[in-house]
Amino acid sequence: MFGWEFPPFNSGGLGVACEGLLRGLTGQGADVAFVLPRTVPVEGGAGRMLFADDGAVENGSVSALTARLLLSPYVSAALYSSLRTKLGAADFAGDLFEEVARYALRAASIARQESFDVIHAHDWLSFPAAIEAKRVSGRPFVAHVHATEYDRTGNMAPDGRIVEIERAGLETADRIIAVSDFTRRKIVEAYGIAADKIDVVHNAIDEPAPAVGRAILDELRAAGKKIVLFVGRLTLQKGPDYFVRAAKIVSRLCPEAMFVVVGAGDMQRRMIDDAAAMGIADKMLFTGFLRDRELARVYRGAHVFVMPSVSEPFGITCLESLVHGVPAVISRQSGVAETVGTCLKADFWDVEDMAAKIVAILRYGALAADMSANGRKESTRFTWEAAAKKCLETYRKAAEKAKEVLMKEV
Repeated sequence: MFGWEFPPFNSGGLGVACEGLLRGLTGQGADVAFVLPRTVPVEGGAGRMLFADDGAVENGSVSALTARLLLSPYVSAALYSSLRTKLGAADFAGDLFEEVARYALRAASIARQESFDVIHAHDWLSFPAAIEAKRVSGRPFVAHVHATEYDRTGNMAPDGRIVEIERAGLETADRIIAVSDFTRRKIVEAYGIAADKIDVVHNAIDEPAPAVGRAILDELRAAGKKIVLFVGRLTLQKGPDYFVRAAKIVSRLCPEAMFVVVGAGDMQRRMIDDAAAMGIADKMLFTGFLRDRELARVYRGAHVFVMPSVSEPFGITCLESLVHGVPAVISRQSGVAETVGTCLKADFWDVEDMAAKIVAILRYGALAADMSANGRKESTRFTWEAAAKKCLETYRKAAEKAKEVLMKEV
């Protein structure tokens, strides 16, 4: 299995999904080797961890053998260039796409050395690695789509180079896993892939970690504040600007509301500037990226969770809010909206509707209590065991497809 982020070295839901799926698959008896681009001190858990920068690369150039890999969660071409300059340009690939190619080269070496039945790769950064592994091994390839370039850019000015890498991966794959029907439709419409090649496997959620850490939200609640929570990368895809615009309306109708933003990203400065321009800077609290117990404490301190994503293939944060008993208002432009009933839904651009639903939860205790209880109950449907079983069925289909292709070639 090829990926590019894994907890605790993750900055988004993809790493969480990979970790949960790995546990689910090994729990079903599968032997999984999870490959990351570079060595990180990942703690022991399900499956075997392999690192593409560990050991020599067969048939590789000297530069490929010696260069360090800089591939990391949600790195962009611009950010890669900046990090390369800061850390020492001579040690790294020329740009992000060369880095992806080097990961693929090393993946081919790993595929020659390992014994396996199926190749499973997550999103575009690891698709070339999977294609190379398929080339050298002849094993079937399953492409797992958590987000497309169209999602990440909010359907605005996608990078054509990434789109073509995604297209190559989707066309080469024997089967495709999409995290939602929302994503399956996008794959069909944007890439021309046949719908019957795609299986939908929704993400899942674990029981929450015990809440420990900072007590800032407890203090705010004790002072009579109502906590409205955003959790996610502060990027165009996640709609943080729409959160600020909705916050302005909510603040007028519910002066005791405070808006807590958990996450980091390139839109943080814009959010701060917008909040200041709207006169609500004193009502916005930015925590930065949180995980595990600290994140659990923030969820449990919130009165309502908001996910205003512009284009959200799934939305694990919605499940996180439900499992903590936090009522949620989510974007209709999300995969999780198609499968979760215990949420209020709004179009991401309709900030007035979004604000009205936030205020309803803050004002009406009976509504909030009902959504909290039913949300907890509904979250129990989403298990990694169930997701793993669906993945195993996709593996079987991929193997059958690869066998059919081989027979035709013979």
